[in-house]
Amino acid sequence: MASSLFGLDYDFLRRLDVWAKGTPIPNFDSAVWRWDAFGTVMRFADHGDRSSDYGWEFDHYPIPKSQGGSDDISNLRPLNWRNNASLGNKLGR
Repeated sequence: MASSLFGLDYDFLRRLDVWAKGTPIPNFDSAVWRWDAFGTVMRFADHGDRSSDYGWEFDHYPIPKSQGGSDDISNLRPLNWRNNASLGNKLGR
């Protein structure tokens, strides 16, 4: 269950914060569509959906979680799930 206070869903707000780090695609609604750091398209609603071509995940960058990277917003970026899966735990990729 997502934590909330005064009706605010902090998981959703965190997702919005990370999403905002993606690159807006000209002439597309940036609340729905963005590019990741590798130029791959992501759709906001497809967060965590590895069955979607537009699914995306939180990438721990520049320090992977496996190498001590934190879950702080400063160490997260949105990445298409395929790109995220291909990176493994490479530092500063």
